[in-house]
Amino acid sequence: MNQTNAPRRLRPQHLALAAVLGIALVGLAQCRSVSDSVTGIDLRTPGTLSVRSSCQHRCNSRFKAAVVAEELRYRNEKRECGHNYACKKEVDREHAAILRDLILQKRMCKRSCYNEGAGSGA
Repeated sequence: MNQTNAPRRLRPQHLALAAVLGIALVGLAQCRSVSDSVTGIDLRTPGTLSVRSSCQHRCNSRFKAAVVAEELRYRNEKRECGHNYACKKEVDREHAAILRDLILQKRMCKRSCYNEGAGSGA
């Protein structure tokens, strides 16, 4: 007779568990997806870059193009110096100064990409 009591005690617990699962199933079935992104991340935009990222890519592209142009100018001027050591030294100094300026311009360009806090709060 002890064996018949054990299943009777579990039956109310099973019924309660089944009721909770049934209510949860009905409740969750009523959910629907929202049209706006709750987290602010839209996964439906394939391959588009953020404004900040595209701005930084433009800065990098401009910098690379300017460096290529400067390298070309540097080589040509150095070639024109021939065997004149003072001329070559001056071209080297000029080249280093232009490269420093280009790096500075790239940094300023990238800083302008970070436009945080520039909004007009009312």
